[in-house]
Amino acid sequence: MDLRQLRYFVVLATQQHYGRASAVLHVAQPALSRQIRLLEEELGVRLFERHARGATPTEEAVFLMERASFLLRYAEQMKQDMTARQRDPSGPAAIGLSPALALLLAVPLARAVREQFPDVRLRIVEGFSQSLLGMLEQGAVDIAILNGPMQLTNVLATPLMTEALCLIGRTDDARLMRMTKIKLPRLAGLPLVMTGVSKSGVRLELEAAAARAGVVLNPVVEVETLSVAARLVEEGLGLTVHFAAVVQDEIEAGRLVAIPIEGLRLRRVLARASDRPPSRATEVLIDILRAVVQERVDSGRWPHAMLDR
Repeated sequence: MDLRQLRYFVVLATQQHYGRASAVLHVAQPALSRQIRLLEEELGVRLFERHARGATPTEEAVFLMERASFLLRYAEQMKQDMTARQRDPSGPAAIGLSPALALLLAVPLARAVREQFPDVRLRIVEGFSQSLLGMLEQGAVDIAILNGPMQLTNVLATPLMTEALCLIGRTDDARLMRMTKIKLPRLAGLPLVMTGVSKSGVRLELEAAAARAGVVLNPVVEVETLSVAARLVEEGLGLTVHFAAVVQDEIEAGRLVAIPIEGLRLRRVLARASDRPPSRATEVLIDILRAVVQERVDSGRWPHAMLDR
């Protein structure tokens, strides 16, 4: 079996007539008939019912059609990709990020892509892990940073980083002074500004860990994004739990402090769909993303984080 036989088969199954299929393929009808016969012999099935009006695909042919079409599309994509690799990367590349990660990564990602590959059109899509997973599977984004581990189907996920979740509060909060880390049970009763409204990986991880430890959390306000939560914390309306990097500016300005919670870590994976080979634009976006993350970790701008190598 080869790609030529599969191409002949797909055209005949579409045209359902040897004469029309021969014209489309620009081959003699006997040559087409021979290749179809060889394919049937190799597979051990009859693919077409021949009659005076043409050739009707059998059930086996319908079954083969989807798979043959996929292989032919994949082969064509390979040729296009090999040609594209000889040129500078161009075209769209979409990444899915949580709202908090978008705050952290959008600017350095966009700047690096614009400077290094101006013909790549970067698109940044915000969402939480479950919705981003759906976008990956549907092809709405090319890559995404997801919280792991999670059940992934039709998705290739490689470890990216692990980071501590922190209790974040005002610098002048007496409950956090002279504290370098905190145990999860100490969160019981503290007034918490909860982010994500049950959808974010941070919140899911916190609530799961609290349930395992028998810790009763005290959410006093629920908000969608960390930017709103940080504003409420700065106003003294509670504490929040998140990763420190997204409030690094406030920490450096002396307005907020982030205390790592012992044993509470978030693992992140870089994911892409397994049924679609990445374009050249997507490949360079992956390289840039890893470089940006590594630079921020190495420079201390992403504290309490460790790259997974």
